[in-house]
Amino acid sequence: MTAKQPMYLAGAEAAGIVLGARVPIMLTSRADGTLSRRASAALAPLSVRRSSCRAP
Repeated sequence: MTAKQPMYLAGAEAAGIVLGARVPIMLTSRADGTLSRRASAALAPLSVRRSSCRAP
């Protein structure tokens, strides 16, 4: 609930992505708007690029 409060009270946008998986997993809610969904989609390739730069 704490994560949703800034969205409702301040009009903030949020993006959801699972870290640590082999492939990016986007987490979106049915209540999320277009901007939140696009932000999640934009973060997915960035997380892949960032994880591939690290040494195993």
